[in-house]
Amino acid sequence: MSEEKDVVPMLQRAYPEDLGETVPEHTPETDSPAIREVATEDLGTWLGKGWRDLWQMPVALVHGLVITLAALILLGLSWNQPWMAFSLLAGILLLGPVLAVGVNYLALQKERGEPGGSGLGWLGPMGGSIWAFAALLAILFVIWASFVWMWIAVLNIGEIAVMGQLHHLVGAMLGSGAGIISLVGVVVAAIVFGLAVFALSLVTIPALLDHRIRDDAPQKSLIESIGVSLKAFSHNPGTLILWGLIITALFMVSVATALLALIVIFPWLGFAMWHAYRDLVPMP
Repeated sequence: MSEEKDVVPMLQRAYPEDLGETVPEHTPETDSPAIREVATEDLGTWLGKGWRDLWQMPVALVHGLVITLAALILLGLSWNQPWMAFSLLAGILLLGPVLAVGVNYLALQKERGEPGGSGLGWLGPMGGSIWAFAALLAILFVIWASFVWMWIAVLNIGEIAVMGQLHHLVGAMLGSGAGIISLVGVVVAAIVFGLAVFALSLVTIPALLDHRIRDDAPQKSLIESIGVSLKAFSHNPGTLILWGLIITALFMVSVATALLALIVIFPWLGFAMWHAYRDLVPMP
């Protein structure tokens, strides 16, 4: 009899008579910000707004110039080691979101009507989060580069792994069966790691900035900001994959111009990245 008396209160707690007494379950989905669904037309809007921002805050071109000069120096030092040079080129694309933090900060300043500075005001408020995120992306990049290096070495036994210069690379790979398999493997690895990095970093830096700089916004940790990126990607996979392809295509335009176009394209995409964040994650 006593056992039956104990069971009744338990059932009442589990199934209350008044459904208003139920407490919603807390999950990463419910605890993170709401995400808007975006359409393909929005991608052009982000680029258009980013382009206007760039010429209203031309100091962002300095960020593009610094990134371009650093990339050219690294490529020059590794030009006769084609796989290293190729990996460094891919690294610019993979690490781009964290490198654009200064441009994102300029976008936030413009949005708040603050006078534009050098774009380095994020250094204090961001604390160690930005460096931790940079380390995470760097680790993913090293894993990808190591896989590519081993993949080529195993299939080609050094035949094209240590050859000529970077611009000879694709032709040499297409010249043999092993080289073609190597190229396919590199492309597949680039797609897999590229998607992983893209989903992790889609709006991570803007979310961190937004919640560290704005006084009326709750503080967000790096993990929470990465969660916002993953949620945004999962709610809009098709549209955002197209966005990633557009970013990649613009980067390839930069490569085709010996990276000179990167001086403009890098800050342009940085501003567009901020507008993507604002459309995907509504302000609280």
